[in-house]
Amino acid sequence: MKYLAVDNGGTFIKYAVMDESGNILEKGKEPTPDHKKTAEDYFHVLDQIVLPRKQEIEGIAFSTPGQVDVLTGFLHTAGGLVYLMGLNLCEEIEKRYHLPSSVDNDAKCAAMAEQWNGSLKGVKNGAVIVLGTGVGMGIIIDGKLYRGTNYTAGEISFLNLYIDKPKQSDSYMAVNGSSLALGRTYAKETGIDPSEIDGHRMFELINEGDETACRVLRNYVKKLAGSIYNFQTLLDLEIFAIGGGISQQPILLEEIKKEIDYLFEAHPSSAYGMAVKKPKITACEYYNDSNLRGALYHFLNRK
Repeated sequence: MKYLAVDNGGTFIKYAVMDESGNILEKGKEPTPDHKKTAEDYFHVLDQIVLPRKQEIEGIAFSTPGQVDVLTGFLHTAGGLVYLMGLNLCEEIEKRYHLPSSVDNDAKCAAMAEQWNGSLKGVKNGAVIVLGTGVGMGIIIDGKLYRGTNYTAGEISFLNLYIDKPKQSDSYMAVNGSSLALGRTYAKETGIDPSEIDGHRMFELINEGDETACRVLRNYVKKLAGSIYNFQTLLDLEIFAIGGGISQQPILLEEIKKEIDYLFEAHPSSAYGMAVKKPKITACEYYNDSNLRGALYHFLNRK
């Protein structure tokens, strides 16, 4: 049997036709309507994805940002896709396409995918951190996905990095920790138009040794590694797997590991034994496909 998995990202709506083992048979992406658009604009794009494949699939599995009621399909929030906030996505899919569906938060989907058959397979306590248009974390505790009281456990886009400036958007991880922060900061420091620098070009510059680009990466990693250190003091995990498109860049993982090593070695108690143990840092095995695979896993196990 075949299923359609859809990942609602801030930049692209990614999709894949998959079998029940998670093998990807076909995949693609369409630009995500921006925040000024409407739900109908979103469903116009979705029609282009679903309708040509409707006869061959048994259901649709969604990964989406925001606070998701996984039992009903209701989207309390929807990240940058503000036009979906307050919508029951599963009811809408049934009405439009007459197909069963499921929906879960994108970072939680990534964690389920990696636990299913990826970098968290067999791990009792671990987490996935997804670096995309926003930042999310999926947490596995005692072998189970931890959702929290309001389904918002791991919504680290809301983490305040500058507690004395709570009214400024750049005080939060969503702005400072997203993959877009690298290019945005580089453009600000060099004076170039932000449209001239995307993630691919940013890492070209880093790998070429561009001084400004390398400094931007180091500062970005310091904030990210500092957050991981703090998460570890609270959660005591075995492993943090880094996901999102930029996780495929070896230099990113190298820099995160280097900074984590420094933070644990620099602690005043490190010479005579720290109570907090350093976690393993790795990349998600499925990189940008983790959200799609986890959405399917949730669909297959939703009952």
